[in-house]
Amino acid sequence: MLFYLSLIILFLTVFVGLMIRGTLLHELLHLPIFHFRLFKHRPGAIDFYRHSYGTDTKQYFLHFPPSENEIEKKQVVIFFHGGGWSLGSPEMFKINAAFFTKRGYHVFMPSYRRVPFYGYPEIREDIDVCFLEILKEMKELELEGHNIILGGTSAGGNLAALLAYDRAKLETLNIDPKIFSGLILFGAALDLSLMYPSPVRWFYAGSTADPAFQKASPITYLQSEETLPVLMIHGTKDGLVAYRSAEAFIKKISERQSENLTILILPEGTHLDVGSWNFFDNDLRKLLVEWLEEREVG
Repeated sequence: MLFYLSLIILFLTVFVGLMIRGTLLHELLHLPIFHFRLFKHRPGAIDFYRHSYGTDTKQYFLHFPPSENEIEKKQVVIFFHGGGWSLGSPEMFKINAAFFTKRGYHVFMPSYRRVPFYGYPEIREDIDVCFLEILKEMKELELEGHNIILGGTSAGGNLAALLAYDRAKLETLNIDPKIFSGLILFGAALDLSLMYPSPVRWFYAGSTADPAFQKASPITYLQSEETLPVLMIHGTKDGLVAYRSAEAFIKKISERQSENLTILILPEGTHLDVGSWNFFDNDLRKLLVEWLEEREVG
């Protein structure tokens, strides 16, 4: 009897998780489908080069040159994959790189040390060192005059936004913020204080009282006037990065930026729905293509 009762409870839990959007369980139960699509739509043979910037096995970045016969763009893309600062790798998300290389972009995809063994201070250090190494590689490739489009999904969006908006850190690195010509944010973690409390958030940024917590939130760095072109997409039923956290960022940046701010909110959209542009020629992909075309300078 207890066995059958346990089966019924398990069945109901899975059924509710599959049906009710906006929950962690819903996202986790659909994650295998997302990974199946990553496998199914993998780009096949694609050239890339691996560059280490530290002694840890996670301290490296991949460089994907533009596809052959494509007119090379005068901008490059640095794209951070998602995975809760703990999972995934640039190699898993070659589909992201292929999207841009087929349009003539050089693409750089960073890797970094992960939670739970490393948190915000170490991950931020990795991002800074990696970025400087990418700039060196761009110089070697005679791409020094190219501007940079930053992009990222979920935790990757968090890191891309930190790199773009922390102007004090850029100054210490002797980097002019004008080197960035755009920022793409897919389901990005932009206000950690309004995300669901979770072990992953704690491992990354500590408690809400920890000084590192605010430093790890891109919303902290928004200035009184912002001009960097932004494309931001988020779902109202995101079970991993709560919509209210995106909503707070949207409200704050909208007060500071009147132009070049493109925001698409997906009604009933989940965290994984935001990643559907990877696999389908849908409205998200079309919007991304249009936004890129507006940024292109040759």
